[in-house]
Amino acid sequence: MSSKKIISLVFILLAFFSQFVCAKTNNNKSELTVEADESLEWFEKEKYYLAKGNVILKKDDLTLKANTIKADYVFENGENILNKIIAIDKVILTKENTKATGHYMTYDVKNKVAAISGPFQTFQSPSGYIESKKNIIFDDVNNKAKAEGNVKIILSNKTIIYADNVKADFESSNKSLKQAIAKGNVIIENKSKDRKSKADLGVYNSNDEIIRLTGNVVIINQKSKLSGSKGITNLKTGVSNIVGDRKDKKRVKGTFSPIKKQKKGDKTD
Repeated sequence: MSSKKIISLVFILLAFFSQFVCAKTNNNKSELTVEADESLEWFEKEKYYLAKGNVILKKDDLTLKANTIKADYVFENGENILNKIIAIDKVILTKENTKATGHYMTYDVKNKVAAISGPFQTFQSPSGYIESKKNIIFDDVNNKAKAEGNVKIILSNKTIIYADNVKADFESSNKSLKQAIAKGNVIIENKSKDRKSKADLGVYNSNDEIIRLTGNVVIINQKSKLSGSKGITNLKTGVSNIVGDRKDKKRVKGTFSPIKKQKKGDKTD
């Protein structure tokens, strides 16, 4: 189930930012409030608003904090329509029990693309935690999400996933998951159960609930170790298999070490 939760977590990220955007751009009943220590400015000729100094922007149960927030707009039909939102330095975005942080955040209102970038950014919710050292991007129009740069995911069951980048595709109708791909130095680790899987590539498809691992696959379960060019994990049955590659003439290898049974009277740690 751990790999399936990876996908759910990325979906939560996308949904969270979609809600954030709708709250900022729709003319609904609640008000949008902005506070700042230094200044609140309106540049009418250049068509943007600028807030500086510990800025706090609130809408419904959403709060955006940053040292600088800029909102670009276009003038259409007698109204100022938001075009782009930029938050810079010590960015913190919260909604209920979810939180995103980073150095630089942009939101393209027209194309519905939100991105947090910089040397380090995070997202956390009750389902888990994600961090990256490059960017986390959400495309609500094309139904895609991705995280890049030494991505680390910690699930609620303490499973840790590492990868160079993670991508997810969703159905346009109901935003349900179609596919997720973890690429580059993929590691799925659960220290409490002494389990670890390694691969160059991990692909999950929702139609068959199977995770396919490719490239230098290693599955470690306690003292047992399996290796091969390909691996399959069936989320329905919980069974994992290593598959050989006849084209490359690579054989499947396994090392199995017996687990010592505890004798009566032995002390436990």
